[in-house]
Amino acid sequence: MNSNPKSKRRAAGGFTLIEVLIVIGITGIFMIASYPSIMNTMAVRNLDNTTRQVQTYLHQTKLRSVTTKIPQRVRFYQVDSAYWAYEMEEEQPDGTTWARVPGAPRKTIPDRFTVTISLPASGSDHIAVFSPIGTVPNFAVGQNEIVIRNPKLDRQGQMDERVIGVFMGGSISYAKRASL
Repeated sequence: MNSNPKSKRRAAGGFTLIEVLIVIGITGIFMIASYPSIMNTMAVRNLDNTTRQVQTYLHQTKLRSVTTKIPQRVRFYQVDSAYWAYEMEEEQPDGTTWARVPGAPRKTIPDRFTVTISLPASGSDHIAVFSPIGTVPNFAVGQNEIVIRNPKLDRQGQMDERVIGVFMGGSISYAKRASL
């Protein structure tokens, strides 16, 4: 046995400054390289969430129409030419006027998205009407979709649009597509 105390190495008490700096440098390089991918994923998720929120609101309006046996509609309108808002309305007993449904929140689509609404118009507003049996009496071919696009998703061929389709029978579809 070697009894020389200098030959026995003392157990390491931690990392050296050089080791810590190397790990921080490697982590920093990894974060810089993955940042665009993380931002792209967040943009996709925001687009998906916003579109699903609109789709869910349309489904809720249809369900309310069937449940109450009173025609309901979702009215889409632009606020100050900046962003889109939408709210649920109910046909009044006179059969010609509509009133906002108490308790149904007014929702908005953030202005960071490009929105194209091709639903039947009522003045400057666009509407999707649901009958008491859940059908869409104001259905018109070529006027049955809402397209929400995120301009930040600008890579070639990337699915940067979400399309909600409203059909005569009351079906509401959701699709992803690349902008043209």
